[in-house]
Amino acid sequence: MESYKRKILLLGDGAVGKTSLVRRFVDQRFDDKYIQTIGANVKKKTIDYENLSITLLIYDLIGQQGFQETQKANMSGANAALMVCDLTRIKTTDSLEDYWIGLLKEVSDEETPPMIFLANKSDLIDPEGEEAREFRAKLLYLSEKYNAKFYFTSAKTGANVEIAFRDIGLLSLSHPSIPYFNDNVYNPKGEVSPTKALDLFMSQLTLELGDEELASSIIKKQIADIGIDINNPTKEKLEELVKIIKETESVFVPEDKREDYYLKRRNILAKVK
Repeated sequence: MESYKRKILLLGDGAVGKTSLVRRFVDQRFDDKYIQTIGANVKKKTIDYENLSITLLIYDLIGQQGFQETQKANMSGANAALMVCDLTRIKTTDSLEDYWIGLLKEVSDEETPPMIFLANKSDLIDPEGEEAREFRAKLLYLSEKYNAKFYFTSAKTGANVEIAFRDIGLLSLSHPSIPYFNDNVYNPKGEVSPTKALDLFMSQLTLELGDEELASSIIKKQIADIGIDINNPTKEKLEELVKIIKETESVFVPEDKREDYYLKRRNILAKVK
């Protein structure tokens, strides 16, 4: 049996249920407690098909739209994407095209990886009601425009979750990994907001370590230890983060590069008002 390894993205706004979908698929369980994703949560599961086996590396990305650089850094090398919206919030469907597909195109050099659209939380609406019909019309438009399937899913009941991941696994075989690197994250122009600075620091660490999973686990712990609110970070807390990142990188990054990265982060902090 042939074996493959493929990187799959879960993209969509915050609280659409991406983490719950991964938990349902990988662990066969559901928890309705909302935990905000920072950077990317990475899970792994192997699917056996008739004559091949595919190990999916599933990257569940932060959904807040102020973290473009972090999102792009974690999209690097993706083979396919599940685009998730929330059936209780129609605007989350609009942002799939207005925000997420645009980022994915930028990272993939306009060659968009295969996608499947998921309208999640189907257990919370009437499948024959007006709300469902409105979503179905939007998803039909997206599926025709991007030549992609769509499913109504529920992480709570498991409806269509397994088939969506199995389908995206097969589709991922058709798309090569395209690496992405953006050195501009060290040289932002003009004033920098605290949220933008946090986004830059998170994406820089990912690029410097060359390992999205490791970088995300480190940054999540540091943010928790310092007590940074990612929706409202302060310059004082960011000052602490920069110092801790430098200490952490002493394990992974050569001293000359570590000092260079630290000075670049200090320069970005100087632009934060």
